[in-house]
Amino acid sequence: MKEVSNREGLPRQISYDLYEGDSRKELVRLARDSSEKEKYRLIVTSPPYFGHRHYGEHAEELGQEKTDGEFIRNLADIFSAGRELLTNDGSIWIVIGDTRRNMHKLMIPHRLALELVKRDFTFREDIVWYKKNNIASSARSNFSQAYEYILFLSKHEKSFTNLDDIRVKGNEAREGRNKTPPEHRIQYKPINSDRRKIAELEEIIHGAKPNTPFDSLPSTSEISRAYGYDPEKHCPTCYRKFKRHATRKRIGDHKHYPIFAVCNPAGKNPGNVWEISTKAHYGNEHFAIFPEDLVARIISFASQEGDWVLDPFMGRGTTGIVCALTGRNFTGIDLYANNKKNADRNIANAVRGRYDKKLVEDVARQTELMRVLQDRGTLTLQDFLLTDGTLSSR
Repeated sequence: MKEVSNREGLPRQISYDLYEGDSRKELVRLARDSSEKEKYRLIVTSPPYFGHRHYGEHAEELGQEKTDGEFIRNLADIFSAGRELLTNDGSIWIVIGDTRRNMHKLMIPHRLALELVKRDFTFREDIVWYKKNNIASSARSNFSQAYEYILFLSKHEKSFTNLDDIRVKGNEAREGRNKTPPEHRIQYKPINSDRRKIAELEEIIHGAKPNTPFDSLPSTSEISRAYGYDPEKHCPTCYRKFKRHATRKRIGDHKHYPIFAVCNPAGKNPGNVWEISTKAHYGNEHFAIFPEDLVARIISFASQEGDWVLDPFMGRGTTGIVCALTGRNFTGIDLYANNKKNADRNIANAVRGRYDKKLVEDVARQTELMRVLQDRGTLTLQDFLLTDGTLSSR
């Protein structure tokens, strides 16, 4: 085990272990160690895809099986071996793409999810990772593949989640439907809401008929004021004016819906379609790069600082790099010695502060770091990391 202090004099250390070998065999070996069982709150990885690439010359390299069925069984065996290593509230996240044979897709992600459910995992979510910089295909009969799946499965029915650290703000401004309002035009909480007035408005709106004219219904501004919000001020989450949060008239029998809905001030739930760019490979390193900001979002949601995270297909160590930047401990496994060597160097560099500025900014956008930076105003990202102790200077 390597324990690296990220700054001289600070008590916090980041520990990490790297192993070379077949993932399933290494996971089985770790599971025999009582100190490793139920140690990991999160397993996150992107395994080799079926029939896509050769990463080396090893005869046991995953993805080179003769049939897709054999590939799915081998992959399910690997994650089943990792199940014993998860804490009771732990989860597995698998970034995986499909394979096309002739004119049809093999539905690899879907079939893997079904197989893992048979092995007592709880299928929590399938997230679409939309690659906004995807490369157009030259195929004449199929669409370009612009997305991959992220499978989220938990050891038991419930698992640790931390949605607040990945909430998003200003979604309509980012999408070009709204401008970012100045700070004095944002209202964070209600002022002098009027319950009696709200009850009156609800009675009118819920009692309206389909042919009730709009001019006999309360205005959206009137509804906003009753709830304590200035109709011309903006929501801190979506940046819409509060009068746009009000509903004057119902279509159908939807009386259980509120007539005024306020966004969570901490931010919006990011949903299950994630728009994240792919990354170019670094020189002669592993060429199937796992985007750091994608990993950061998963790690921020499914673990907390001080937890152990495991990646059984670590490649160049991207998961370990993100763990170093976010204060998680890490264990990585890879079949090839060169990947282990590169991962060791990359993780150590991240811990010691020899980092790529763009990489850190990508990670920060998916974690609580960016929120703190925004709250502190002029503080730069590098200043924050140095002050906080997350990274040391060169």
